[in-house]
Amino acid sequence: MNRILVAALLGATLICTSALPANAAFNIKQQESHHHIVELPLLSLKQFKKLRKQHSVLVLDTRSGDDFLKGFIPGSVNIGFKGPFDTFLEQVIPDKKQKLLIVAEDQDRFTVAERLSQLGYTGAMGVLDSGIDGWKRLESTDSITNLSAGKFGKRSGSGHIVDVRTVKEFDKGHIDNAMNIPLIDFANFGNTLEKDNMPLYVHCQSGYRSAVAVSILRAKGFKNICNIQGGYKALKEEIKEN
Repeated sequence: MNRILVAALLGATLICTSALPANAAFNIKQQESHHHIVELPLLSLKQFKKLRKQHSVLVLDTRSGDDFLKGFIPGSVNIGFKGPFDTFLEQVIPDKKQKLLIVAEDQDRFTVAERLSQLGYTGAMGVLDSGIDGWKRLESTDSITNLSAGKFGKRSGSGHIVDVRTVKEFDKGHIDNAMNIPLIDFANFGNTLEKDNMPLYVHCQSGYRSAVAVSILRAKGFKNICNIQGGYKALKEEIKEN
């Protein structure tokens, strides 16, 4: 089986301990004793699907929000690797023993696996070898509408506007009639929303958090969801703000 070898290293520079004072050399050896190599398997589609059926397994998709919204494995959660990945990974998935199956861009597979190891996520079970393209060839995907701020401003009909920024950000300015539901608690996020089949228009400041948020809401069973591209930065130029 192909494997990604993840070295959890404190630095890339090799240091000759014999040239250092005894205490310094001892400390380095202590640090080296804590280094370990984590073997994170590259999973075939068959292996991935089998593991996905296990209890309490979460599929973590680390592609960009825009790519995720176009097509993703049903039930998966998006936390884009090219962004504030560490911050939102630890907010959304605080349990570092959570069983995780990873979807990543080919060029990111090693670094994603390495970062999970460095952050202490011991529940990572493997990376889908064929990526989302391999899944799409044989399995169905889900998608979420990615709506521009301009089209949102011209929309017809009613719906709920969900602002997932922090309370502090919201208080500095927000869109009329928006509900502030900060994306800070994965376990409870969205629990105050009713599944009334009215559209949910979700935004953050620039678009990163809202992609995370809509993936969580879809995984929790919300169907009529739209992500607003560009977030509040784009919205405030298009429509009235408070």
